[in-house]
Amino acid sequence: MKKSRSLSIHSDESGHPVDFDNRREEALVKVVELLKRRDKSKTTRASLETSGTAPVFSSQPLVGYKYDSELARDQEIVMTIKTTLQLEKNQHQEEYMRRATPQVFGREIARPYLLGIVAAFSLAHDRFDWTLSECSWAFSAIEPYGIDAWGNKMALATANCVQLIDLHTGHGILCNDSWLNQAHTVEFSADGKRLLVSAAGFDAVLEFDTTNGKLLWEWFAWDHGFDQSKMGHYLVRSAERYRTLTSMGHEVLLIDDPAKHKFGIPTRHKPAHLNSAYYGSNGKILITLFHQGAGYVVDRSTGEARQIISGLLVPHKLARSQNGGYFISDTRKGRLIFLDDQYRPCHEISLSGMPGVARSPQLSEFLQNATELNENLFACIDIHRSSLWLIDVKGRRYRGVKFPIHWSVHDIASLEPEHRARIGNLVGRQFGKVAAFKQQLNTIHHFDTNGREVSAQALGIETHHRDLRVH
Repeated sequence: MKKSRSLSIHSDESGHPVDFDNRREEALVKVVELLKRRDKSKTTRASLETSGTAPVFSSQPLVGYKYDSELARDQEIVMTIKTTLQLEKNQHQEEYMRRATPQVFGREIARPYLLGIVAAFSLAHDRFDWTLSECSWAFSAIEPYGIDAWGNKMALATANCVQLIDLHTGHGILCNDSWLNQAHTVEFSADGKRLLVSAAGFDAVLEFDTTNGKLLWEWFAWDHGFDQSKMGHYLVRSAERYRTLTSMGHEVLLIDDPAKHKFGIPTRHKPAHLNSAYYGSNGKILITLFHQGAGYVVDRSTGEARQIISGLLVPHKLARSQNGGYFISDTRKGRLIFLDDQYRPCHEISLSGMPGVARSPQLSEFLQNATELNENLFACIDIHRSSLWLIDVKGRRYRGVKFPIHWSVHDIASLEPEHRARIGNLVGRQFGKVAAFKQQLNTIHHFDTNGREVSAQALGIETHHRDLRVH
């Protein structure tokens, strides 16, 4: 039977469907004026590397693409859900937006780490339920952010560590470094010998040997010109730099012992909040800095960070595209931006106007991360609407998959079938299981590897979340 092109997107509270075709027509009308203001979606931007003619830049709304009900149904993904506290996070963000300096985004106090979920899903589904009934496996982890696999190894980045696990034996080692805190991204090098990690807790990029977990290379934003926060104070690791700045009358915080800051520096008070680090071309490192609203290329030998794109709002993943060039998530503007091989912006897709349950208007769009599943096929995490948008960039098609409004989804990984199967075999042995029981109202149970329940998290419209039991 042929499937309907009408997409039903439900509120987790009401269950009332939203007719996609009607909402699409309304949204298209809204974006017409926006497109006109962008000079018929065509503008030119100068290159930061060449003096030649810059490429013509086009901006297109995703709502203007064709909805394809069969798009990517044969794909499978691994999703990292850092917490099930997204509703509480929304409330905190609304409070911050009402305070002085609302343009400075992020928490004022570093909070303790919480349990999250790593799960494998087939994209044959149109929505993922809180019961995890659609996943092929799921395990518990302390705030998981990123996951990658190469050969017989898997790397998992969490808020408090990075684990390197042998997928044959299940044996694991930790990438040890005192500055490794709030690991947001992990990526194996092309030969699998090195692992690149972004450590947002102290605005650092760390690279490890994958055979023993030892540190090979490091880069700190504070040591390379990014040491003044938007609140005006400085954060430094050098006593000499501390003395120089204090003698000039500046407010300076010396961070020479990371152990004194168990949960890292609060986002609002960090100079950069380094959100991602990926391998670029010619040995360069690609990074995004949250507070600077920009993407940079770091030279490994000199440490120089050169800005390649700016004017973004709290950007996330900047990575290489499979067909050449690069892409970056302009998070609070809800844009997926593509750059050519010379880092010149050439095309963007906007989530503005998409249908679905949205957060408060105060909170803006929020494209958390984008991942290229196959060449020209992207998965975009839309926290604003609790949706995963699957986008065929070349064919101008898309499809939406809903996820629970409680899930704070951080990233999507596209792993090989063999890797997914081997990771699934480690659930219950290397990783504790996660389970949800329908007879208990919206309760997620976390277990250790011995099968002992360590936490039960209840979700509800009014309570949102509460720990029923923590051993």
